[in-house]
Amino acid sequence: MLLISTTCGLLSAIGYTGANGFLRAVAHCDPVWVSAVKAFPNILLVGPWLLALHFRGLPVLPARSVLVKIALAGLVGQVFGNVLFQWSLGVIGLALAVPLCLGTIILGGALLGRIVLNEPLTVRTLFSVGLLIGAISVLSLGAGEAQQSVAATLGNVSPADSWWRLAAGVAAATFSGLAYAVLGVVIRYGVSGRASLAATIFIVGLAGAISLGSLTLWKIGWEGVMATRSDDLVMMLLAGLLNTAAFFALTKAFQLASIVYVNALNATQATMSAIVGVLLFQEAFSPELVLGVVLTIAGLVLMKR
Repeated sequence: MLLISTTCGLLSAIGYTGANGFLRAVAHCDPVWVSAVKAFPNILLVGPWLLALHFRGLPVLPARSVLVKIALAGLVGQVFGNVLFQWSLGVIGLALAVPLCLGTIILGGALLGRIVLNEPLTVRTLFSVGLLIGAISVLSLGAGEAQQSVAATLGNVSPADSWWRLAAGVAAATFSGLAYAVLGVVIRYGVSGRASLAATIFIVGLAGAISLGSLTLWKIGWEGVMATRSDDLVMMLLAGLLNTAAFFALTKAFQLASIVYVNALNATQATMSAIVGVLLFQEAFSPELVLGVVLTIAGLVLMKR
């Protein structure tokens, strides 16, 4: 069980890193539209499987109360999590947005897991989580220049308003992490014998497709949708596919292990995303990045023990 949950947690981190790389590549597009496209693979990949189960006479959806909770959490994760995170990528880049988001996920998940699910917080767990949060903080300290590189690449900010955009980008990444923490706790609640893995993924994806699709039409209209370049659309779909695969692995990990443990494993994407930001998007490389990698490894080793 521990080996499977650890593997799934790390695979989800790799998948999310790849998805975040594609999302960073379309940071110039409307964040609501990008998030809407990213939600569709959840439905397209899992929907046929659920339909086949239905025709075979097998139960597909969970009880109504559980379904409502998952749908509401999916709405929070999709609208406040995905949209705010996508917008922050176009302001502060991968190297800063991902660590800030993950730091909030770990803190929020640990507290909510304790309050809602009554999951234990041992001294060793708290210390390892502290190391991981320290790693994320150190990575963030070295990512200040990333905002300038993002602005130079996208041309979406002037020196006069760079300070408030940086503050707004940091806030957006942080609040997106809180939304993801809420979603993670509800997923853990659902897949612990109350809902199947496939049904959970489908419900969350459907909540995102309906809500974000409607917001997209209200915000940019069909004209904006049809004006999307084909290569940008491919990037969005690839991000969605990797996001679905990572979400499947993450949900499976939540099914087998505690909120704190899974979120700690998933925190490795902070290091991965920082490296991707430096190598592919010319975001700043710093000594803080190296120290953050070391602290992340130390925290994960302690968590595994």
